[in-house]
Amino acid sequence: MLSMMIAFTLCVDTTSFLSTAPSKRGVVILHDNKFNREIEENAMRRAMQEKAKKGGGVGETAAGAILGGLVLGPFGALFGASMGANFGSARALDRAKKEEMERMGITPDMLKMAEEVGLELERAMEGLKASQESLETQQRFARRLDSDSERIFEKAKEAIASENEESARAFLMERQQLQQKLKKALMGAAEEKKRLEVMERNVRTMENRAMEIETLLRRSVGAKSLQDTSMSTLSLSNEDPLLQKFRDMGID
Repeated sequence: MLSMMIAFTLCVDTTSFLSTAPSKRGVVILHDNKFNREIEENAMRRAMQEKAKKGGGVGETAAGAILGGLVLGPFGALFGASMGANFGSARALDRAKKEEMERMGITPDMLKMAEEVGLELERAMEGLKASQESLETQQRFARRLDSDSERIFEKAKEAIASENEESARAFLMERQQLQQKLKKALMGAAEEKKRLEVMERNVRTMENRAMEIETLLRRSVGAKSLQDTSMSTLSLSNEDPLLQKFRDMGID
């Protein structure tokens, strides 16, 4: 009966906490990003072409490849600190990335925002994981204390039944100590649960911010693509009088 009451007080069903953990959509947005892949692939190709034209050394090429691997870290080229730190440097890979950003309509300010939200989300996810693990550890400890308390209580009852009052008294004192520890464990679990809820809200906030930046990037790239297409159409119209003549006649 005591065990059931303590279990009810504990509310130590860890699945309730794990099931409410925030989704990984924010991480997916940061990691599996269309702009990330396109920028990285095009930049690497441009860098290699430039190195080939200039006769770049094997060592520099290898260094560029290593840098590319670092940039493709947990949050990708757009959302990684490595890209922000190397932006504007003199190396061919960084120059190629800068050109690729300009081609896609992504500004350094956008990169800075993406980098900041990526790092903040990473820290928030790490904090959430640590809080979950701490709560689970305290819950396991509370269960063990509850089980030990019940076991000692049974021994005390057996000692009383056999009229061994000294042993019974010792068992009851030991049980009292276990119950004090259990009380502290329950209080710690309750506090950790509150911290976990705060961490979950923080992660959701950062996920929303990441999606806002994702939307900003997509809108910017779309606008740049539309602008380039419009300029290309205008250029084609100016350079091809025959085509313009057909259009003036209503023939497409």
